[in-house]
Amino acid sequence: MVLALGFAAGLAVVLGTGSLHPIRAQEPSPGRQDSESGPSVQQGPDQPAIEEPESDVEPKREGPRREPRFLPPRLRPKELTPEELSEAERLKNLAARFGTDPTAIVSRVQLSSQYADLPQGARVSETVARVDLAFRGNWLLRADAPFLRWSDPNRPGTTSAQGASDLAVIAGWRAYNQPEYAFFIAALSTFPTAAEGGLGLGKYTVGPLIATARFLPRWESFLFGVFQHQLSVGGDPARQAVEFTQASVQINTIWVEQWWTTVQGVWRVDWERNAKSYMTLEFETGRNLGGGLGIFARPGVGIWGQSVPGAYDWNVEVGIRRVFGSF
Repeated sequence: MVLALGFAAGLAVVLGTGSLHPIRAQEPSPGRQDSESGPSVQQGPDQPAIEEPESDVEPKREGPRREPRFLPPRLRPKELTPEELSEAERLKNLAARFGTDPTAIVSRVQLSSQYADLPQGARVSETVARVDLAFRGNWLLRADAPFLRWSDPNRPGTTSAQGASDLAVIAGWRAYNQPEYAFFIAALSTFPTAAEGGLGLGKYTVGPLIATARFLPRWESFLFGVFQHQLSVGGDPARQAVEFTQASVQINTIWVEQWWTTVQGVWRVDWERNAKSYMTLEFETGRNLGGGLGIFARPGVGIWGQSVPGAYDWNVEVGIRRVFGSF
């Protein structure tokens, strides 16, 4: 376990390993078994005018560039040319406005809905209302309120349920922010607010969450990532304890300042189930509608470990979000 945690933490910091969306480790039967990108198209004389990006949702950085001294010298981002630095800052501001940068300090309201097909005919759908409050430039408070519906024809007794699931809250601070690299650290907690036992964990959980962003000059994209470790600290003693580690890596590319695509891999280890793991692969495409309003669709497929809570055979998620600036 120590080695796996060390590997995952190293992956998160070095590579920059959704959004900070916490994945609930639900029990198997009642729910979710919790090419080189091209450059941005340049406007030509015969092409229609491209909508100019709106004012930045994040405050301007002040003072000279700082080195990320918490990283070993070999792992620090390389020095960028003035042109690369300008492009990194432009794309970083757009990613913040579109809500795709997990290190961005922006306020938002978001509504997303996901359907997942689970092994042996089980199904689950989840709708999540998310509110982010950004304040003082580098601080963020997030709340996710999910509504869960599941059915499992192979489960003895009750074969379906629906209602509110466990509330998740994140409080975090962006410790480092430059155009080519950013580092965000937070505490993630979940609370047993489910309407009934089959809709949540029945436990209070806490744990660290780390997100990073690294600019890839050759691809004109960002490498984002999130690492988290969650464990239960109380709740219903009759329910199974919770402890899992999760790391995700995603490449985010912005096209024509209105569209974006994201390819994401998620790896998770469940320590309460003999360190069994799963991996999923998801692809997201989204469009900015102007004024910080955006829509997105995200299909996904399970790679291995579909029997582990949180995994699925396949899923699809759609959502809409409105992004604001920091208070």
